[in-house]
Amino acid sequence: MEISINIKDDYLKWLHEISKETSTDKEELIKKSIIKYIQEYKLRKAIRKYTDGSVSLGKASEIAGMPKRLFMYKLQEIGIPLNLSESDFDKGMDTLIQARKLTSHKRMREIVR
Repeated sequence: MEISINIKDDYLKWLHEISKETSTDKEELIKKSIIKYIQEYKLRKAIRKYTDGSVSLGKASEIAGMPKRLFMYKLQEIGIPLNLSESDFDKGMDTLIQARKLTSHKRMREIVR
């Protein structure tokens, strides 16, 4: 798909300068900028929906297009507390219990050897 846009001269100068300094083709630079904007938009949308309670943590991470752990890290990074439901908490505890059992089994096998 091809897109044509009109850009102010000042922005074109900056585009040329950035392209030169980063050794990046102007078209590639524009493409990367659009992709970055879309990713940031998706993250902001996911955070907004998560904080207003209209979506779960898992759904918000899907909207953001990133793994749940990375989305949780992003929330922590900007100081937004996790709104974990009781079932989310229970699932997390079950995962920790299973991980602890696996770790204990591995240790036992190492000791027995």
